[in-house]
Amino acid sequence: MSEPLKEKQPLPWWRRIVLMSVLAVMVLLAALVSAGYVMERQLGAEVIKVVRSGEPLSFSDLAAGRQPAGTVDDASYYYGLALSGMTADDLEKLVRANVFYRMKINTEAAGEFPIEQREELASVLAGFQTTLRNLDRGADIGLFDPVISVEKGIGVCVDRLRRARTAATLLSTRTLKLILDGEGDAAADSAVNMLKMTRIFDHQPIIVVHTIKVGVLDLACKDIHLLLRFCRPSGQSLARLQEVLSGTMPADALEKMFLTERVYQTEMARNLLPENIVSQYLQPDAPDLPERLRLPERFRVRLRMRQKAIRYFRDMTRLITAVRRPWPGPLDATAGSLPEPAKRSRRLFSSGAAFIRLTAGTLVSIRCTVLAIAIERYRRSHGELPHSLEDLSGDYIDSIPVDPFTGENLLYGWDKESYVVYSVGPDRQDDGGFVRPRAGERGPRDLGLRL
Repeated sequence: MSEPLKEKQPLPWWRRIVLMSVLAVMVLLAALVSAGYVMERQLGAEVIKVVRSGEPLSFSDLAAGRQPAGTVDDASYYYGLALSGMTADDLEKLVRANVFYRMKINTEAAGEFPIEQREELASVLAGFQTTLRNLDRGADIGLFDPVISVEKGIGVCVDRLRRARTAATLLSTRTLKLILDGEGDAAADSAVNMLKMTRIFDHQPIIVVHTIKVGVLDLACKDIHLLLRFCRPSGQSLARLQEVLSGTMPADALEKMFLTERVYQTEMARNLLPENIVSQYLQPDAPDLPERLRLPERFRVRLRMRQKAIRYFRDMTRLITAVRRPWPGPLDATAGSLPEPAKRSRRLFSSGAAFIRLTAGTLVSIRCTVLAIAIERYRRSHGELPHSLEDLSGDYIDSIPVDPFTGENLLYGWDKESYVVYSVGPDRQDDGGFVRPRAGERGPRDLGLRL
């Protein structure tokens, strides 16, 4: 008879721990590899969605259909000359002068302005005559080549934005000087040239570029308010000013900003994308952005970066969809609580909502200023203020501008002393055109201007 089978001895406890640890590591590695594969596929799928939608995905896509750059026949030539001469010290000096003289104009009648201060302002501008000539030359011709040059990196971009802001402040300061001198037509021309300079922000309007443009447009509108208060430019100058101002913020400005921002971020994160996606859909000779992300060696860091990239594409798509809606659709779509998928990337979505609100406020400023110019032209022709904005339609304005906060027409009121054109503002409550803060209030109840 065979010997009885020996009872199988269990593995020692330390061997069991080692075996379980090895199995756990193998499972973890398999999970990480699978997660990496899945995320790479998901990131590629997000890029393909953009391609299939026909939206731009590279700097060459953004330039498609744009007229080739010229030399002296391109405004970028003159704007480039003007910006190259601007320095950080110039900005500080011009901002200080601009703020001081704007405050003085608001508090003292132009005819009573001290002669010494007029001469001081003239001396500030005297050192910028060559720059002003180049800016004026650029305003008279087409702009085809980007001046801000986002594709050269954020460092170059920010430096040129600082110079552009300096140039805009210079033009604004000249406009103030001409208002003080009572030269209405020349002041209107100066304001027009400042508005035309904002074209340099339109070719590659990533968020930081769009923000600077908004600031320049707000400054230009304030100059025009002073012009209407203290000067009497000709009807022809007013009509030209109204036409140029009306075209400074196109209806698709926000959409173009987010589309360009996505192109910039895609190029910056180019190394995170699958190689087959890059070779098939992205620009082969793309500029090597200095801030382009390098693919990290650590696998977990790569996973985290790709996960963020996936969320970025998805949330940017939501923002682009939101801004394609008529006003106040973009505000409604980004107000209140975030949709569940966007909560993990609150920063992008909340930042996008802030830029939408900023643009809405700027649109109010532009549209109310356009209406104020049209009202002034009407008063010149009829000797009285219009009884309603409908009186302007046809001869003085194509259609009554819409309030971005309601989607309805902007509002208008007048009495013997003044008139007001306004928006109900973010609270969407009509407070009767109180566009100046009352005592104890932090800000105005409505947005607009009173003249």
